Amino acid sequence: MDKEARYLTVHSSYCGIFSDEDLATCLCHFDFEREKEQYTAAHLQVHGASPALEALNRDSDARRTLDKLHFPVGGKRFRPSLEDIIEFLVAERLAEAKQGYDKVLEAGRERFQIKQLRAAMRRHPEVVEEFLREQGR
Repeated sequence: MDKEARYLTVHSSYCGIFSDEDLATCLCHFDFEREKEQYTAAHLQVHGASPALEALNRDSDARRTLDKLHFPVGGKRFRPSLEDIIEFLVAERLAEAKQGYDKVLEAGRERFQIKQLRAAMRRHPEVVEEFLREQGR
């Protein structure tokens, strides 16, 4: 529940993209972990090799691999939706889409964005009031 105990909230989520049914070979994963202190709550982790990261690690005691980096992706409120990830897979030709998928994705994305916007508005009513004043309402 949220801090007012009124709405359900997501505590954590994980969406991995794997090349095998056994989930042993990961391309990347999108994570959300509420109340993280070491890195951003919404992040992307990519599996693979990076010559640039290897060069940066050269002078470091902590040699990290690419999959240990947490790339921020929009924060708690404006993180990618499942629909965004599916669209990525189709656009990059990593998955085939069924006819009409784009309409389904857009409807789901719209529902997710409205929920996130409403939550952001609850947390920042002063911004909503300012916006309404600017609109002459």
